[in-house]
Amino acid sequence: MKKIILSLLMLLIISTILMADAQKVAILEFSSDRESEYVANSLMKRDFSIVFKGFDDIELIDMKKSKKALQASGISNLSYAGVEDIAAMGGELNANIVIWGTISAESSSSFKIVAKIYSMQTNEVSVTSFVVEKKSKQRQQVITEELIPKIQKLGAGEIEKLLNIGMQHFSSKNYTSAEETFQNLVNMDTTNRDGFFYLGLIKFLNKEFEASIEFYNTALEIVPEDKDILNYLSKSYIAMEEFELAAEALEKITEFEENKEIWLSIGNIYAELEYTDQAKDAFNSAIEIDEEYFEAFKALGEVLYNTEFYDEAIAPLEAASNAFPEDDDLWKKLGKCYHKTGKLESAIEKYKQMVIDQPDNKTAYMNLAGAYRETNQNEEALKVLKDLKAIDQDNPKVYLRLADVYIVLENFTKAKANANKAIEIDAELHDSYRVLASIHQKIGYKKYEQFLEYEEMYKDKSVYYGEKADEMSEMITNVKADANSNFKKAEQYLTETENRTDNSSVISDINKTRKTLSQLKEATKSGGF
Repeated sequence: MKKIILSLLMLLIISTILMADAQKVAILEFSSDRESEYVANSLMKRDFSIVFKGFDDIELIDMKKSKKALQASGISNLSYAGVEDIAAMGGELNANIVIWGTISAESSSSFKIVAKIYSMQTNEVSVTSFVVEKKSKQRQQVITEELIPKIQKLGAGEIEKLLNIGMQHFSSKNYTSAEETFQNLVNMDTTNRDGFFYLGLIKFLNKEFEASIEFYNTALEIVPEDKDILNYLSKSYIAMEEFELAAEALEKITEFEENKEIWLSIGNIYAELEYTDQAKDAFNSAIEIDEEYFEAFKALGEVLYNTEFYDEAIAPLEAASNAFPEDDDLWKKLGKCYHKTGKLESAIEKYKQMVIDQPDNKTAYMNLAGAYRETNQNEEALKVLKDLKAIDQDNPKVYLRLADVYIVLENFTKAKANANKAIEIDAELHDSYRVLASIHQKIGYKKYEQFLEYEEMYKDKSVYYGEKADEMSEMITNVKADANSNFKKAEQYLTETENRTDNSSVISDINKTRKTLSQLKEATKSGGF
């Protein structure tokens, strides 16, 4: 029974290090007293070699090489050797584990072995002891049962320990130490998926994208169908602007997993490449998996809109706009599609009827207001939005829509009031600050145009001289300062917007607007005219 349990234990240990490289073991020396010399010589010359041949996961380094390394060290008694000495010999022998120890006689037929086991990876020494007899088969059996499992367990434990240490460093963003640890891990186990994956991830974070790709590909040789590795491989290709390879990596995921998010990512890559057909196919594949995956409807509608397939874009944009009623950009695109295809009036009639039939349908109001805005029926849009506000008072997007209409009507006071009401409801919504920036930019520009007009008028000295010239000069100074003040306020609101979003298109718009404002501020700064 004991042997059966031992065999099962050894199988369990072996399974934990399955796929790992064979651990290279160097046995330096077992010193002995006079009564144990025969056993010591037998161990070093025959027993260890015979026992190690029975295992695939551990490899005994040539005993002659180990003996030469010991002799070259100049250490005559390993009892006095330090850890640094053992590590130096282990490094010279390219060992993972170094073993040495003592043998002493307990009786004429019984001998105690004390073995020290040193890990090159963790720099730790463990000690084990067991008793053997003179008979060779019995000695070899005891070594198999007592020493070998500890070596195997140490190998498995080292792999797990290195992985845990590496993860701790990685979580603490100590990437240099994490990289060193994971490199030790893959040196010890060249089939360790996690080691190569995290090495790739560290290289990615350090913007060493080519190196990250190499590590990811090595990991994929070990686990070809690994979603996470393929996903991160795609990210590295995107960072290098190798978009086709990025899409190819993601498409491999779809070969073994039905994943709508992956199809959406593939579609977005092809849309970036302006491969319209491939993008459409990818978005439709996502929709086939989930018919209510409205992010895919939105992406499909936008790629069709951007390529001027306005009629084809209407259906997915309608589905997306119903799912995301507060997305102003979607309504604008849908309205343009209606306009371009001559369907705007019919859309208005449809939404008007929906409002009558479903007076609590907030989306219908949004649709109708958007359609009116597209046809510049701004007073009608204003009326619809006021009706919507009555049933949806706590929706900041309603107030932003109202602000948008008031801006077009050049009622900037009411536009600001509605934008500020949106902030009162949700102070973190970036759109509100962007609207305020737009309002102040428009006010400032009107003041700037007035300044230019006054400046031109002032040139007529037949009219503006004496007291009248002084009055006009003061008017010019004041309107110029007013324009500059509004441009500065617009800039402040752009900063507030930027602090609340990471949307790339919004950031791009902010940067362009800042350049314009910078020129306008320069043109209206205080000074002579």
